[in-house]
Amino acid sequence: MRLENGSGSWGRVLEVDLSTGTIADMPVEKEAYRRFLGGSGLAAHLFVKMNGHTAEPLSPGNPLMVMNGPLTGTSLPGCSRLEICARSPLTGIWGESSMGGAAPAALKRTGYDGLIVTGASSNPVYLLMTDEEIELRDASHLWGRDTFETERALKEGAGRVEVICIGPAGENLVRYASVVTDQGSLAGRSGMGAVMGSKNLKAIVVGGKRRAPIADEEKFKELRAAALENIRKSVFAEGLSLYGTAGGIELSAAIGDVPFKNWRRARWSEGAESLSGVRLYDTILTRTRSCYACPVACKRVVEIPEGEFRMEEGPGPEYEGINALGSLLMIDNLEAVVRANALCDAYGMDCISTGGTIAYATEAFEKGLITERDTGGMTLGWNRPDVLVELIGLIARREGFGDVLAEGCRVMARRFGGSDYAIEIKGMECPMHDPRALWSMALGYATSIRGGCHNRDTNLGLEMGMDDLAEVGLARTKPHSADGKAEMTAYSQDIASVLDSAVMCVFAWKGMGSTVAMVRDMINAVTGYGLSESDLLETGKRIWCLKRVVGGLCGATRDDDLVPARIVSPHEEGEGSDLLKALNPLIRVNSFVASRLKNEKLLRYYLDLNTRVLIPRSKKTIRMVGWLLAPLELFERVSRKGREERERATVGFDRMLEEFYRARCIGEDGFPEQSVLEELDLQELLPHIGLSRVS
Repeated sequence: MRLENGSGSWGRVLEVDLSTGTIADMPVEKEAYRRFLGGSGLAAHLFVKMNGHTAEPLSPGNPLMVMNGPLTGTSLPGCSRLEICARSPLTGIWGESSMGGAAPAALKRTGYDGLIVTGASSNPVYLLMTDEEIELRDASHLWGRDTFETERALKEGAGRVEVICIGPAGENLVRYASVVTDQGSLAGRSGMGAVMGSKNLKAIVVGGKRRAPIADEEKFKELRAAALENIRKSVFAEGLSLYGTAGGIELSAAIGDVPFKNWRRARWSEGAESLSGVRLYDTILTRTRSCYACPVACKRVVEIPEGEFRMEEGPGPEYEGINALGSLLMIDNLEAVVRANALCDAYGMDCISTGGTIAYATEAFEKGLITERDTGGMTLGWNRPDVLVELIGLIARREGFGDVLAEGCRVMARRFGGSDYAIEIKGMECPMHDPRALWSMALGYATSIRGGCHNRDTNLGLEMGMDDLAEVGLARTKPHSADGKAEMTAYSQDIASVLDSAVMCVFAWKGMGSTVAMVRDMINAVTGYGLSESDLLETGKRIWCLKRVVGGLCGATRDDDLVPARIVSPHEEGEGSDLLKALNPLIRVNSFVASRLKNEKLLRYYLDLNTRVLIPRSKKTIRMVGWLLAPLELFERVSRKGREERERATVGFDRMLEEFYRARCIGEDGFPEQSVLEELDLQELLPHIGLSRVS
């Protein structure tokens, strides 16, 4: 089956009703692909058409959507990704989560752009979906098994297939249960694993041999070659390959970006050093892995041969997992954190929400709001790796105190008190980047469609100097300043919406140079749409506004666009770090120099200098750059008489939020204004909004 314009999509998704066992093709109109691309954008469009917002998250009526985009499964770097979407059982609003590995490409080869699962089976089942057969099969023998065991069992003797599955956490409806593939690639956030569990859907097995059409093969090859060359010259990509995302932990800690002790402390240098990706590389790393057709290979494979936290070779953690299960809990035992992260993967559980919820409980225990009577005799405390490992199992099985933790920190705070310690937004525990270091993160978190999230905008890269705004006509914003952050955040949400719908990995995009032009050209080569840069950003804005409406239909309002006071107020030590001003130019200079080196020996030397010398000594490097730049800032500091230093400790959130509402034309009820929806060709949403206002 081919679309006439060779759009990189099949023009259909598979619809499965588990209550009746009915399986059918659902054609998707060409115009929907042009307006929403695919991935989470197309999922949100179909979700509204199906009135998904009227169903409770764990009810049979909540449609679970597994969606590819036009770039998914091509050989472009970073394009083996899919999106899993539904109404979230953790937040109650729109939920979406991205997954890598080899499964997205395998799904594309089935001849479908995705699948929509409704209803609930009376017994555990899995869906077999290939280009030759589609059927539901009994999964009773798999129920209770972890995700690693499930994947191995379903792959055995099955040929060239990939497995997307849940573990005990999803089966037991842990609110932040994840979906797992490739033994360590997770759709971690929003609780999509619990939605699968509520439907008694243990796994989806996908595979096939079909190749989706590409509109312009020659242009595609040219762009792929250029992308690979950019990645080859990228200091960022080289660092990811060597140390994974956790390679940035010491750097992030140096600028005050890593949250310590449930976001109370700004500094813990010995902990950051013990938990760094460089330390992992030097001690327990055995090899690296890559998603399909991606040269970066940022995934870690580790082994702990002996000791209390011994584990066989398996998936290693990323930046978020190490900090959520380590830094946040003041645990500096790398092996314990790695083991805890692997358990989250095996049980099928989001490590960010796991760590955030345990951090809340630990502080509430410290303050006497939670007692040993609540915990079943367990003593909670900081730097207790034994307790962390035990709690993860209890949460996944919903046993004892784990049954309470499985609800997430918002529900726990309502039960026990101490809402100040519950660092969540719209019900989702915040990721491991501190807005007091990167101000725009506060605005991105507050207005994120799915709740506290750093990956539904590109603010992180923009604040650190990895990305640029000149391409879209915006001025670079200054560290620790509210100026321009609203416009920057709106843009970064729009381009992120494109990436989540295309679908493309944001890390690979950064390695390729993180330009809008490159994404535009790739989409055009595959789809034949002929989009301009402004067309593409308008598409991103359309997708973002659509999801904002979906959130409103699920009950979210402007009152929910908040951040916990703790993460925009001074740390216990007072001010955080001023070294972001040093990191910005360092990253920009590095990217500029590496991309322009023509001599291969010089390029290799420069990359090695950065990845083998500077990154392992990132704290010292940034401090040295800060010392060199200090005289240039002396007059500015004196003239402002310390005002900048005083204000830096408290993020200018209220101003950024009001400017954001004006930039986005968000009405008092939280919905985009009618004129914006009409301008973006989203008139079909107006009746839904009207009904929502009446109810």
